[in-house]
Amino acid sequence: MNRLTQWIADNPVITTWITLISLIGVVITVIALIMQIRDKKRKIICFIKNSNVLLDNTISCIDGIKVFFHQDEVNTIAVTTIKIWNGGNVIIEMSDFYPEKELKVMVPDTEKMLAANVVDQTEDTCKADISLVKENEAVFTFYCLEPGQGATINLYHTNIEEEKTKVDGKMKGGKIVNKTLEILTENGELIVSNGKFRVYLDGGVMGIGFNFYRNILRILGITVKKRDKS
Repeated sequence: MNRLTQWIADNPVITTWITLISLIGVVITVIALIMQIRDKKRKIICFIKNSNVLLDNTISCIDGIKVFFHQDEVNTIAVTTIKIWNGGNVIIEMSDFYPEKELKVMVPDTEKMLAANVVDQTEDTCKADISLVKENEAVFTFYCLEPGQGATINLYHTNIEEEKTKVDGKMKGGKIVNKTLEILTENGELIVSNGKFRVYLDGGVMGIGFNFYRNILRILGITVKKRDKS
């Protein structure tokens, strides 16, 4: 051992490499600790949305059938149910959103929001509320959401194209994540989509076991919907 120590001491190149490797190890350790501390705080709002058509043009065009919302006649009505919750590990307050960038639900400008209400909330302390602020827009507000806390809301509107009902907002140092998972068919192919990414499942076990996978996803708390993509 003494000979090895003396040999290293007598070879400056070896000594330099050992010093560099030690410094690199220290730097990597420090970076890992910083990233670990940084990752400990996660500010995330998650949501799942699902729409059901209550009235479409095939019904409203029937002679003698008219549907009114207050004094206005409507030809289409859909209800969108949205589950919103704190998917991070820190408390989220309304002040965490940028001004005029609160969590909003929007339908196209050509459509109209009819009504909205909070169906349920995990705790009364959430103070969840949904308000119509424009003809085609509603804002979700709350006092605070602890990790795992949230609410379920219903929105009634005239938009029957589900993909055009949008949830948007912007948080300081946080993000809003769409957890909705949709299963649909397009040109005979089975597709799993979350609105941002698509996975194509071409026949085989995936195609045969559609209902099995659908039920598993439901057990995991993921809303799944099957429809034909035109």
